[in-house]
Amino acid sequence: MLDLRTLRIDAQRASIDGRVQVRVADQAASGKLALALPGGSAQVEGRIAPDSGSGEVRAAIDDAGTVQRWVQGLPGLSGVFGNAGAKGSAKLDASWQGGWRTIQRRLENPNAPAPRGVAEPSIKAALAVPRLELTLPSEQPGGTGTDVQVRNLQADLAGSLAQATLALKGEAATGTQKFDIDTRASGGIAGAGQWRAALASLKLQAQDSARPGAPWVLELGREVTATIRTASGNAPRLDVEASAASATLRGPVPGTVRIDWQPLRFSQSGAAPNRVFRVQSKGQLQGLPMAWAGAFGANTTLGEYGISGDLMFNGDWDIDAGDTLHAKARLARQSGDIRVQAGEAALVTRITSTGTGTASERTMNSASASGDAPSTPAGLRQAELRLDADGDAVRAVLAWDSERAGKIDADINTRVQQRAGGWQWAPDAPLGGNIKATLPNLGVWSMLAPPGWRIAGTLDANATLSGNRAAPRWNGTLGADKLALRAPVEGLDLRDGRLRATLTGERVEITEFTLKGGAGSSARIGGQSGNRSTAASEARTDGGTLSASGDLSWGPAAGGATGIRMAVQGQLRALRVLVRTDRQVTLSGDLQARLDNGQFTVRGKLRTDRAVIILPDETAPSLGSDVVVRSAAKDREAAEAAKREAARADAQAAKPQTARPPDITVEFDLGDDFAVQGRGITTRLEGNLEIRSTRLDAPPRITGEVKTVKGQYRAYGQQLDVETGIARFNGPFDNPALDILAIRPNLSQRAGVQITGTAQSPRVKLYSEPALSDAETLSWVVLGRASATSGGESALLQQAALSLLGKIGGASTGGSLASRFGLDELGFKGPGDGGDLRESAVTLGKRLSKDFYITYERSIGGTFGTLFIFYDLTTRLTLRGQAGQTSGLDLIYTVKYD
Repeated sequence: MLDLRTLRIDAQRASIDGRVQVRVADQAASGKLALALPGGSAQVEGRIAPDSGSGEVRAAIDDAGTVQRWVQGLPGLSGVFGNAGAKGSAKLDASWQGGWRTIQRRLENPNAPAPRGVAEPSIKAALAVPRLELTLPSEQPGGTGTDVQVRNLQADLAGSLAQATLALKGEAATGTQKFDIDTRASGGIAGAGQWRAALASLKLQAQDSARPGAPWVLELGREVTATIRTASGNAPRLDVEASAASATLRGPVPGTVRIDWQPLRFSQSGAAPNRVFRVQSKGQLQGLPMAWAGAFGANTTLGEYGISGDLMFNGDWDIDAGDTLHAKARLARQSGDIRVQAGEAALVTRITSTGTGTASERTMNSASASGDAPSTPAGLRQAELRLDADGDAVRAVLAWDSERAGKIDADINTRVQQRAGGWQWAPDAPLGGNIKATLPNLGVWSMLAPPGWRIAGTLDANATLSGNRAAPRWNGTLGADKLALRAPVEGLDLRDGRLRATLTGERVEITEFTLKGGAGSSARIGGQSGNRSTAASEARTDGGTLSASGDLSWGPAAGGATGIRMAVQGQLRALRVLVRTDRQVTLSGDLQARLDNGQFTVRGKLRTDRAVIILPDETAPSLGSDVVVRSAAKDREAAEAAKREAARADAQAAKPQTARPPDITVEFDLGDDFAVQGRGITTRLEGNLEIRSTRLDAPPRITGEVKTVKGQYRAYGQQLDVETGIARFNGPFDNPALDILAIRPNLSQRAGVQITGTAQSPRVKLYSEPALSDAETLSWVVLGRASATSGGESALLQQAALSLLGKIGGASTGGSLASRFGLDELGFKGPGDGGDLRESAVTLGKRLSKDFYITYERSIGGTFGTLFIFYDLTTRLTLRGQAGQTSGLDLIYTVKYD
């Protein structure tokens, strides 16, 4: 007998205290030990004999992080946890009864009765984890680990080897996902190499805090029992058989899915690599809502695409996969229909306000604020997807039949192979089948177009599939009629389109594609600075045509480059692209686009036949740069977007980049009828620009020069002639160099406004020739004459004030009080030096033509008025007539000198 009445061991900041007694003759032992280590402790007390025994174990981890660091500090155990980490606490209380020989006998012969007077071995244990935080290492080198938090976990185990029960309850969280489990199970040894288990209840909840709504709840309907049999030796085998049962699944959106399954069987025999599996399962599900599609973790919901409805699905499966594969699975419409926000509904719902644009744009942008936009029912009659497998043959069948959303019939077949104990779809597996699609109204699917865009037309497709999985081959035809593409907010209106294409192997040939421009309005900028053509002639012409042809092919390519190749040629013939009342553009020209070896190339020459651009005199109010709007929903959305972008960047960095940057060069001729009006200017534009883009992450670069033709600019209450108006582009499209000179016409003194610098940093100054002071120049620009020797400054200030009155309420710089009365001049003439205030007068002026100007002057202190008429015979010779208290006729000749 070994009797250690006092035992103490100290090592590595840990200690063991207690006593131990071993009786070798009786094959028994007893003792009591206490373990203390940094961050934790344990106590063991008990006795063990061949046919009897009992004991207790109590262990506690007060600080899991301290325990981890202590273990890693032991010799040879520095890497036992890898890059994992732990924080928190846990507690275990356990007790047992039974002798060691009794346990051995039960393991060797579970069904043998226990000897008389020998107790059945049993165990009782309780584990409590109030809080435990684990950091699991990343599978990628240098990656960020996964944090898992376990809280309020309680596990209770009680019973014998033949029958034990387990109760488990607790919660776990990782990132924004949280899981709760509450389950009760039982099981034990049923015989040699045989185990028995039963799941009495199970309730599992899962919720993502980034997605509002109720949690996912999976609840077991009735008890599930399972039998596990194992055999070792030369022919190892594993057999698992589970009973029939049912469960329900509820989600964050309304709906409950019921799942029923028949007995499940799984078997595995043989040793690797010749291991053989067999799975048998049969069951059905009922009441799967279509609305759950966006709740299964998708980045976008069906509602964002304008799809809603009460469509419900039923499904069933029957699988027997072993040496021979037999499987059937089906998902079919049970009831309900889908609704799509098509036509005007799609237009209104998809537009979101950006805080800019014209008043009509802002009204349309806010039309969907309530989210109650109308929708169109698809009139669904059938929606079914079937998958059948028999041996190595696999067949998939899709049937979709609706009144408004079209009809699709697809039948695809292939073959699978049994390799490495499982079924695989090899790259060289043959493909076959056909697809027929008829869509009577493409407008139903307008939600797939960009926000605010609408599509219309009919589509028919008929194709057969051949080849193999790695190189599928399509043969058939694709046709569309009455195609239309509209974006009313942008002013795009293309209609009466037609498409004809053929599919041959790995190639699609577009034999015909045409679109016509929309109907023009009466928009026209009049006058010598406006459009050359009249609005009536523009409205009478058709909208022009866009025609294109080309081909698209795919397949393997050398050097790791993409196997997609494209060559498309397009022609625009007087195509009326924009048809808004304030924005009309008609284009002609040619475009060529190619994609080869990952290089996207565009070449083209475009010319404007006619353009009307009327700039709005108002801009929508917007928040200042110092205003910050906070939203919890937007913050969550921004955080998710940042995570997705980071993951996408990591994925892009991990794989080789074979695509080349685009090579886009388009020459653009503004033509001779490109008129612009607004913000004080009315002019035609002429010039040639080259638009070039060679980088995906940078805006296009523009080179060229744009000139004004007979432009007029209204400033300081006067109409100025733009003698020089040039914008030179040599880089960014939004910052051309400016060289603009606007002169007030028909004056003996050249005076006006000059603008230089760039569009983002312009320099504006008064201009006069010969040079005058700014006050004198301003007098010539505003009054059309030199300032008086006395009181002139006062008159000048009053005229400037009158000009500023035109800006009340945020009007543009082109407005004035005079223009509101249809006049070109409304001013005040002060007295001369030493003069009486009664000599002051109010002047009214109107330009009847380029060379003819009339002014009426009314004295404040007198009863008479004077009418002046100015007619420019030449640039130096002017005829002036005066009628009133004093009448006369003058011929004025102007000589300029420095």
